[in-house]
Amino acid sequence: MNRRNDKRRAGDILGIEELLDAWMDMMSVIPIVDNMNNMNARRPTMAKPKHEGTMSYEEREKDIVFTIDMPGVSKKDINVEVEENSITVKAENGGKRKYNYTRRFKPTIDTESTKATFTNGVLDITIKKLIEKKPKGKVVKIS
Repeated sequence: MNRRNDKRRAGDILGIEELLDAWMDMMSVIPIVDNMNNMNARRPTMAKPKHEGTMSYEEREKDIVFTIDMPGVSKKDINVEVEENSITVKAENGGKRKYNYTRRFKPTIDTESTKATFTNGVLDITIKKLIEKKPKGKVVKIS
């Protein structure tokens, strides 16, 4: 405590001026840190699909694409169920390999447009989004 008292200015009995000086020093660093954060924000980033285990999910402008790595199963072992806002994929190969994926998503999709391909242990599923029609307005005449 003696060391702090030696640094205090005359009339600063509680050390408030010392605390204010320390606070002002700390505040002077904020613009430097903000500038560093802004530099990091300007770096270009690559668009990455969202991942859930080995299922990747990529939402595009007109459709949603799912890619699932499913080694060790054959096409006949895979079951795909699509609903308005979710997809479920299950596969089992004689108990050796089991896959069970469920993903919910916001856009409403056209379940009839679902297309799936299975090549070299990779399942690709493409589902078209439904374009929501905006309600048409009506002008009402006042009589």
